[in-house]
Amino acid sequence: MTKDILGGKWKPGDRLPSERELAAEMGIEKTVVHSGFEQLAAMGLVEIKPKSGIYVADYMKTGNIETLNAIVHLNGDELSREVAVAILDLRLAIEGMAFRDLALSHSAEDITHLRAMTAAIRARAQHSGVEELAELFFRWHREICILSGKSILTLFMNTMHDVSIAFWVNYLRMYGLTFALDRLERFTALLEAGDGEGAYQLLATGVADYLARLEEKAER
Repeated sequence: MTKDILGGKWKPGDRLPSERELAAEMGIEKTVVHSGFEQLAAMGLVEIKPKSGIYVADYMKTGNIETLNAIVHLNGDELSREVAVAILDLRLAIEGMAFRDLALSHSAEDITHLRAMTAAIRARAQHSGVEELAELFFRWHREICILSGKSILTLFMNTMHDVSIAFWVNYLRMYGLTFALDRLERFTALLEAGDGEGAYQLLATGVADYLARLEEKAER
């Protein structure tokens, strides 16, 4: 049903079959169907109206991070430009703030820690698949938020975990591991020099280039 809603078979406002109808059609308990509809509601895909029925929600207006995760899971690692822009806009806002704060408040131990994380990714590169590497890059960038001392930024990063992993898989395939590791080292050097604005601009330039490559790919 998630696939049918996100794929357009069911449109916003459409009334879905009742729990009783679906239970009979699928040969399962009504309580199982009820639980499924509750999950769809939590994902922002349906609206349950007591004594009226269950309707497809206008999820682009009323959805949440679970809706975005559902879109990513349906599409696999192939993010649309719309989804990529949404992810990267949030990332630029969240990480940009963390980079600027960390550049002003970092310790020598913070810089040593980031370099150790980069070295660990490099050491595991030959024995890890792209999804495992994507997880490691996500953790490196989340560490920027942790070290900045802005706990709310870390919470936002964790909320975006699934969509971020899909982004990193695409990023590593597009740019390659060597380039990605070089970026981590450049970020660390800028932080060590106290250049938070430089780190922000490096991030912003990378976002712009990534989106330009997506546009170029879509036009082929």
